[in-house]
Amino acid sequence: MNDLKLEGLGKKEIVKFKNLKKEREKVIATTPLNDIKVEYNVNEIARFLHPKLQYVKVIDIINESKDVKTFLLAPNAEKGTKKLAYFKAGQYISVRIRIGKCLYKRPYTLSCSPKLALENRYTITIKRKEEGVVSNYFFDNISIGSSFVVSAPSGNFCYERIRDAKNVIAIAGGSGITPFISMAEAINDQLLNFNLTILYGAKTKKDLIFKERLDKLSSNEKIKIKYILSEEESDLYDTGFIEKENIDPYLKEETSFFICGPIELYQHMNEVLKEYNLAKKYIRTDLFFSEIDLKRKEDFNVKVITKDKEFNITCNGQETLLSAIEKNGILAPSSCHVGVCGLCRSKILSGKIKTFDSDMRASDKDLNYIHPCSSFPESDVVIKLPN
Repeated sequence: MNDLKLEGLGKKEIVKFKNLKKEREKVIATTPLNDIKVEYNVNEIARFLHPKLQYVKVIDIINESKDVKTFLLAPNAEKGTKKLAYFKAGQYISVRIRIGKCLYKRPYTLSCSPKLALENRYTITIKRKEEGVVSNYFFDNISIGSSFVVSAPSGNFCYERIRDAKNVIAIAGGSGITPFISMAEAINDQLLNFNLTILYGAKTKKDLIFKERLDKLSSNEKIKIKYILSEEESDLYDTGFIEKENIDPYLKEETSFFICGPIELYQHMNEVLKEYNLAKKYIRTDLFFSEIDLKRKEDFNVKVITKDKEFNITCNGQETLLSAIEKNGILAPSSCHVGVCGLCRSKILSGKIKTFDSDMRASDKDLNYIHPCSSFPESDVVIKLPN
């Protein structure tokens, strides 16, 4: 066995090592007894990027059409919010509104470039729905100067260079254009770098949201806009629904699809895109309703168990459990309302439900955990909410 040789280690280094303990004790003895620093720049940055709550106020309202409005939001400094968190194009904020005794939470996509967040501004665009409790409240009660609470930006309906193709076809229906106007403006602001083709379906020309902004953005060589009207014929637009023949001219060897709109659009595109035999990663949606078929229209009894109370309510078979819970004034954790964030994860103790595909783990499904925001009753149900 060869002798161990320590090369480069001289007498000076050995003495220094021998005296190391004494030197450390000297430093400790002479160091002032100040409090250890516990707040670093990274903590401040984390709080800014991921605030638990943001207090905002409305500083302008834009009428996009007879049933669509855009609300320009700014920080409400009086409530403690001085800056708005940055976001990625395609993300949403969860708006918290108290209507009567009920606290409602609704996700709304940020319909602006992330660059606007650097100016401490957000925009959300809301379409009035016939039975939409929150959308009707916004139209009838929210005005310039109104204030409310929103969450930090969230969601993964965003372009990711590592995952998504350089060529993207965005398929939008109605107010589903909101994430794509954000992406288009981010491309125009050089915050994103990919080729975006938007196939935008609406009933009539009057139903097209952001048309002026979209037409202006289409002057950018990376952005193309194609309008398809289902209930109006025009020489300037395609007529009908978005079909394979509308997609083919913009398809390249590697293309990602982003889809956002009403449930009918998801169901239709689920059939259309089957013809392309695409890998799952190339089809992105902000909802997972594409294959669900809700046939039960009757009301069911639902027992809701919280940490310290029990409630007996009814829920229609075409209404999510979370919607019924909120309407009855029961406080339930939630954010995304599409089965992704997991905040509303609850346990079904008895009963039958139907849920659309979500990001729930297989073990959760085996143990009867569900996301109430994406689950519909098919019988009487007993559900235990998270503490």
